[in-house]
Amino acid sequence: MPEAGAGGGRRVLVADGGPPSALAVARSLAGAGWAVEATRHGPGDRAPRSRGVRPLPAPSPSGDPAGFARAILAAAKAGPRPAVIPATDAALRALEPVREELEAAADYPLPPAEVLRRVLDKDGTLAAARGAGVAVPATVLLRTAAEAGACALRPPLVVKPLSSRWRAADGTVRGAGPSFAADGAGLRAAAEALLGAGCPGALVQEWLPGTGWGVGLLMRGGSPAAVFVHSRLREMHPAGGPSSAAVAEAPDAAVVDPAVALLRALGWEGLAMVEFRREGRGAPLLMEVNGRPWGTLGLAVDAGVDFPRLLLEGHRGPPPPYRIGTRRRWFAGDLRRLLAVHRGRPAGYPGPFPSRARALADVLLSWAPDMVFRWSDPGPFLAEVAGALR
Repeated sequence: MPEAGAGGGRRVLVADGGPPSALAVARSLAGAGWAVEATRHGPGDRAPRSRGVRPLPAPSPSGDPAGFARAILAAAKAGPRPAVIPATDAALRALEPVREELEAAADYPLPPAEVLRRVLDKDGTLAAARGAGVAVPATVLLRTAAEAGACALRPPLVVKPLSSRWRAADGTVRGAGPSFAADGAGLRAAAEALLGAGCPGALVQEWLPGTGWGVGLLMRGGSPAAVFVHSRLREMHPAGGPSSAAVAEAPDAAVVDPAVALLRALGWEGLAMVEFRREGRGAPLLMEVNGRPWGTLGLAVDAGVDFPRLLLEGHRGPPPPYRIGTRRRWFAGDLRRLLAVHRGRPAGYPGPFPSRARALADVLLSWAPDMVFRWSDPGPFLAEVAGALR
């Protein structure tokens, strides 16, 4: 994988400037003196509204992936050779068909295409994990809804898309979150809904209690050049989803070692976040790998591990220390969590579910610094509010 910035101008394109992860990349690199451009396709996109970031008009990578790819290619060719950092799975999918042309015009700090495909395909990730001795949940892959009747896993079950984003027949990039099944009929219905939307497969797993843990890594030559561990305090949806509040944890070998072993087995180079489910301080079970900037990246940067800068400036170790106990919350994520609680427990979900009063208290009484809002850089938060009010 080429080290971006070596021999080229200090210019970077953040492909899909919408999520907080893109904002964390943009703020990090703009603060380090990079000329940062971030795509903008809607009023709620955060990164292009950040101080010192140049907006780059582009279609949505989900709604018009071909147009999005053309916009990135055109921008890459229009100035000094940039680095291009895809900030979402939709952006990764949109840029897949033009990767060869893109790499001729820009530094693309990702592993080879076949390695990336194994990470985007959760079944490929699980297979690599088993081969590396990393614990995974009991899993069955369904290619048709009819196969649900033969599933031997015991409810309650979680049904996940084979890939969080996939190319649909109409050329768009689509995605879906998890659903839950308390019995065989619920499993078939969940599989039918997912496969009917064009997803190439449905992963069925036994539901696991516990807390989400994430291990952020910068891999160089099969070794970790930077490590950051966090646990989730709250999720945007109580049944599972991105963090709305998280805390920096000590780099516990119980989660770091299997994360490194998995990325090494995959042949991964660059940034990734390996997600586990864990009860207390018990043994972690693999959930997935995010092969791009992740939602709590801003927490890692604020705690002392500036992953975007380390990635583009060629850092090869040792892993820098960070401030354990650093907390961040995402106000908009907590608001969405409140809305999810108001709508009620999802069908078939067996886990704990907060009351409306608890969810409201988490919005109003959580005083941890926000992942998006900064007094010195209010634009992204205002964009977030504008997007929420549409």
